[in-house]
Amino acid sequence: MDYQEAIYTQFAQSFESQQYALETLPPFIEHAAKVLFNSIANGGKVVAVGNGTGAYISQYFSTLLLDRMDRERPGLPAVSLTSNGNALLAITHNDSYHDVFSKQITAIGNPGDVLFVVANKGNTSPIIQAIQAAHERKMNIVALTTPDAKNVSSLTSRDDTEIKINLTGTARVQEVQTTVVHALVDLLERQLFGYDD
Repeated sequence: MDYQEAIYTQFAQSFESQQYALETLPPFIEHAAKVLFNSIANGGKVVAVGNGTGAYISQYFSTLLLDRMDRERPGLPAVSLTSNGNALLAITHNDSYHDVFSKQITAIGNPGDVLFVVANKGNTSPIIQAIQAAHERKMNIVALTTPDAKNVSSLTSRDDTEIKINLTGTARVQEVQTTVVHALVDLLERQLFGYDD
């Protein structure tokens, strides 16, 4: 096996995926950034959830909001429902695995908050129930999805924002999801703090 060729292939596929994303996703990313801005500017917060590698991406997004990306600025109101191991274990033990996110959303979600969902698969009951709970709480939804997340796509309403990454392969999808998260944070910071660099 030629390792140098394998390395080249990884980078080439990554570049191709990013180019595809650049050509198709900007309008959806811009709309999602406006939804996030409207929520935070009006006293709302971002509640992030994800399944599989999406849990990592959603947690990363909430961390960038709470702390910062490149610019020094005040923290923004965000919480990741995948990071509280005690809550996840308690809800799973006392109620059901399917309720791990929806029960938390029912407890802390308010009208005008944003549920930020990263769904790489569509048959994950906790994600589906999270979206349903968010709708019941009159929360806005920004969903970062893939073609495999058909059930999640079918639950998003006209008022929700779906950023669908039509790629396959964990590495390529996660790379683009990470870039989308960076773009969202950048746009949100520009709207909230007037950065124009």
